[in-house]
Amino acid sequence: MPLLEAINLSKTYTEGEVRTQALRGVTLSIDEGEFVAVMGPSGSGKSTLLHILGFLDRETEGEYRFRGEQFSSFPDAKLADIRNRELGFVFQSFNLLPHASVLENVMLPLYYSKMPEGEWETRARAAIEKVLLPHRADYPALKLSGGEKQRVAIARAIVLEPSVVFADEPTGNLDSHSGQTIMEILETLNDAGHTIVLITHETYTAEHAGRIIRLKDGLVESDALVSVRRKTKEGFVK
Repeated sequence: MPLLEAINLSKTYTEGEVRTQALRGVTLSIDEGEFVAVMGPSGSGKSTLLHILGFLDRETEGEYRFRGEQFSSFPDAKLADIRNRELGFVFQSFNLLPHASVLENVMLPLYYSKMPEGEWETRARAAIEKVLLPHRADYPALKLSGGEKQRVAIARAIVLEPSVVFADEPTGNLDSHSGQTIMEILETLNDAGHTIVLITHETYTAEHAGRIIRLKDGLVESDALVSVRRKTKEGFVK
């Protein structure tokens, strides 16, 4: 059974008399443990697809199934609960609280969880360790570099050990060195069992995925397995 499954998924936005069809019948499935990159030009439907797969928006037509279950009729509160337990999100703009510490930022999802409060700090520090920032745990977010901010955002996304991490252009605001570090962290998370769905227009980031789905005009243009490049001290290897 696929972890994520879209069946003839369509999404139309209406503003006044103007209707814009962002997705035009997308069918795809993603298995648990995959690292999938979704590529396409601006306006191809990449972010709309991520929002539907991540329960941030609802489809206009078609079906979306998570773990084999269709959630279209579920109330928003139920979807929010699933998002918090099962999904993690990393966005291009980081979305950190600037005056809060790294630790406080990473702990935010725990406030909305059922985890006992006495476990929050331990869990948050473990997530910070995974993104190689334990020495920054007590720094305010505003004092961090762009690459460090994105690593904090990843730690926050994984603090509840989600099944899926959605990353929407996570290297878009970073220099190439920082971007490479982010991709290596996502690889490590994938190796540890997290399913990764990466939205990107950058070829060098997509090359870290094991599968690339290309969208064009709201449709799947291609869907192919690729050779994964893993970074070593000596450079990239297939």
